Amino acid sequence: MSVPICFDQIIGFTRKSDACFDNGANDPWDDDYAVSLSGLYLDELPGLPDRFIASLGGKYDLWEKMTNALENAIGTFKIDVLGEILKYMEPVRRRYRGDIGNKSFTNTVANCGTYKGLRMYSDIIGGTYILRGFWIILNVTGPVTVEIYDAYDLLYTYIINSIAGKPVYTAITPIELPLQGDYYFLYTTTGLHYNNKLGCNCGGVKWCFDIEHPCYQPSRDGYTEWSMIGGVCGDNLIEREDWSTSREARGLILHGDFTCDVLGTFCSDHSDWTGNEIDFAIANAIWYKAGEYLATYIMDTEEVSRKNLLGTEQWIANKVFYNARYQTMVQFIAENFETDRNECFRCKPPMGYKHRVQML
Repeated sequence: MSVPICFDQIIGFTRKSDACFDNGANDPWDDDYAVSLSGLYLDELPGLPDRFIASLGGKYDLWEKMTNALENAIGTFKIDVLGEILKYMEPVRRRYRGDIGNKSFTNTVANCGTYKGLRMYSDIIGGTYILRGFWIILNVTGPVTVEIYDAYDLLYTYIINSIAGKPVYTAITPIELPLQGDYYFLYTTTGLHYNNKLGCNCGGVKWCFDIEHPCYQPSRDGYTEWSMIGGVCGDNLIEREDWSTSREARGLILHGDFTCDVLGTFCSDHSDWTGNEIDFAIANAIWYKAGEYLATYIMDTEEVSRKNLLGTEQWIANKVFYNARYQTMVQFIAENFETDRNECFRCKPPMGYKHRVQML
């Protein structure tokens, strides 16, 4: 079943796992179709006939239709629930898109270790960093290997370009890094890096990096609201957590976005799709919206006799019912949103009042 990993197996297609549902090489049965973490199945939506699947015939690509319906339902839910939440809540932090590190420099810095780069730390629940590319400022020309680690493992490896004496940008396919601890962006080079800095260190806001007392704070460098960044260097990767941090950017600049991961807000390893009322409401919202999409696909297809399967009027009635139930679920989720799920939002103040911006 090809749906976003976060919601993988939240909704099943049918619990009636049966060889008769295998439509051949073009539409084969997959055992995952009978798995549902919420106990909800698409073929059990109200209004569908008892033998809904078997009635469709071997030539109908049902599983593809169900997969597409579920994928589109999840995408729609993500947008709709955010819009509803923002009626009651507001962002705590400004979304930031730009560079981490300055491109200005004056001279090279003596080699401080085999590995050089940046350490990022953030534990803001619901936050995410979307990395889009790297700038590098070295005194040598040629390819440079950049590796991204979390606290435990190597996550990504990139080859970027360097031109001696000037900042050079290399774009990458964007990757999302949930703000759940440490990330290290490290490179190796035969040359020397230049002395670019992290942030302006101005406006009454000084650079800081303190995991025991995180210092996220508004500043002219917008990323400081979301994370702490420090330059690092060292020889032993196993000991990278013990490397000292500084305001020196070590010749590396990150380019990307800090934003709130709404999808992650409503889906995590701790989600309880049957026992938690908000999680179960999320599952129901996606169930009903997937049903609405599925009804539309079936009404549009030429491969099924609607007269034999279900009257057109009933399909239209189903769509109306599914959408009404979906809207009810989305409103319930927004009105009962648990603020401890996400540190990106806070309740809107009473009319006429504004939150005072505080230095954290």
